[in-house]
Amino acid sequence: MHHADKGDKFDVDLVVADARPEEFDALMIPGGLLNPDALHSNEDALEFARHFFRESKPVAAICHGPQVLISANLVRGRKMTSWPAIQADMRNAGARWVDEEIVVDNGLVTSRKPDDIPAFNKKMIEEFCEGQHETTAGVSSAVVET
Repeated sequence: MHHADKGDKFDVDLVVADARPEEFDALMIPGGLLNPDALHSNEDALEFARHFFRESKPVAAICHGPQVLISANLVRGRKMTSWPAIQADMRNAGARWVDEEIVVDNGLVTSRKPDDIPAFNKKMIEEFCEGQHETTAGVSSAVVET
């Protein structure tokens, strides 16, 4: 999507309902308005995200992406940032919301907006390379669609 307009189309490797989270070492939740909106109301996507927290695998979310983590009940007690319009939702879900370019909280990387993407990408890649907090793991990736 390009904001609310249809954007480019991309082939996906598999849909989230068929994806097995144990086959992945890290999770990046996209930003924008409509993509996270579709994901945060999809129970398969929420359970997929929960797996990464249970297994202490790194997770990154930008812009409205943290809405997925709110719906999965994964933000309580975490220092995070997001697109400013959802800061009340973040706080109501128990996150310690701050207005910073990039925030890292125990393997969770969050960022606010497109202008933050260079810093977000750098920190996300760093955390993904570190892998699980207890052990080091390689990084697998795939495009996942709802």
